[in-house]
Amino acid sequence: MNKRTGVIIVGIIFLMIFSTACSSSKETIQYEGDTEMKATLKVMTNADQDYFMKEYGDMFRVKYPNIELQVVNYTSTNFIEVIEKEKPDLFTLSLKEYEQLAQEDVLYDLNTLIIDDKFNLDGIHPGIVDYLKQLGKGKLYGLISEFQSKAIYYNKDLFDKYSIPYPQDQMTWKELIQLAKRFPAEDGVSGLYMQNFSVLAENMSLSQHLNEVNVKDMKVTLNTESYKELFNVIMDAYESKAVVLPDIDTFEVYDPFITGTSAMTVDYYYYINNKINWAKEEKGDKFHLNWELATAPVNESSRDTSQYFTIGGCMSINAESEQKQAAWEFIKFVHSDEFAKAKSKTPGFYVPTRTEYTYNPEGKRMEAFYYLKPDVSSVFVDYELLPKGFYGNIRGIINSEGKAVMVDAKSLDEAMASMQERGQQLLDKK
Repeated sequence: MNKRTGVIIVGIIFLMIFSTACSSSKETIQYEGDTEMKATLKVMTNADQDYFMKEYGDMFRVKYPNIELQVVNYTSTNFIEVIEKEKPDLFTLSLKEYEQLAQEDVLYDLNTLIIDDKFNLDGIHPGIVDYLKQLGKGKLYGLISEFQSKAIYYNKDLFDKYSIPYPQDQMTWKELIQLAKRFPAEDGVSGLYMQNFSVLAENMSLSQHLNEVNVKDMKVTLNTESYKELFNVIMDAYESKAVVLPDIDTFEVYDPFITGTSAMTVDYYYYINNKINWAKEEKGDKFHLNWELATAPVNESSRDTSQYFTIGGCMSINAESEQKQAAWEFIKFVHSDEFAKAKSKTPGFYVPTRTEYTYNPEGKRMEAFYYLKPDVSSVFVDYELLPKGFYGNIRGIINSEGKAVMVDAKSLDEAMASMQERGQQLLDKK
């Protein structure tokens, strides 16, 4: 999904053996290269060139003014063709692409380079590093400088007013809803706000490893006992007025949590900038929201992992590149303390993987975004195999049928049968 120079003193020359199916030779890659080195580095990315240079390239060029960056774009449909034609030195990859190229021996193994602890790998979110190693069958072929994840946002003043204990890290969705039920609906206060029925259902299904479609069999899986149990939990929470699902526009800033009528919401890191900071800037001294964070809801069987990590932009070196030194300098710089520190001076859309440098002028519990680790048991859903727009359309179906139940226009069984039928019709269009 998708960012923000002091020189790192890590000098030591590492001699390593590089071998591929095509060649075998010795290469020297230094931990601290010459900042005057000259090279042309071809970077393959799906990001716009202006965006890539603004987020990474311009800062890198300050330190390495003689390394020219050439941005080569690709799409999901021409991924392999661009690699073969352009022969890039450096990749920025999705996790799926990273895993694919790692298995095909296209990427350069960074393990030996990173063994020296003078490159501060310890400062990077360990769960993400471990995840990349697992995808690389024990080897580390790339690094990620930023990510998205969710957390519980809660209004401390509302909790204090009603003497209700704050949400804790590693709560499940059912525990969170039970906590939400403690707020007095008669006072016009709900315990939890989520945008709509579909958003809450999606969040809960992710934590339970449920998916609305079985891609292997090309079958929609919404009319099942697992989903029925999930939908029943939502309807019970809605009918008790513990949860509000107003179906407001995604871009509406003043939602029930921002306005102080809901005690909690669950959302990504960018909620801070897109909603809280926006309202604060617009309202000034009139805006009062004493908020804090806890980790996003978890699965009861795995309370130390989260399904809500959105990880992309994995930077890796082409094993056949003749510019490995320049490529390593780029990766090292973008994942360095100095880069993260510079980025931490302004708010951003993503959370830096270097845990010490999150933008946090108000001293909030940003560790809520780092405490959990990515769920390595999750399976990549290849949405390219599905009809165009399927993801958004199935969400719309779930929401419309859920709303029908909420207003007593349909029973839950009727709505689920309709979800299944309408969803399968969408799926069969391809």
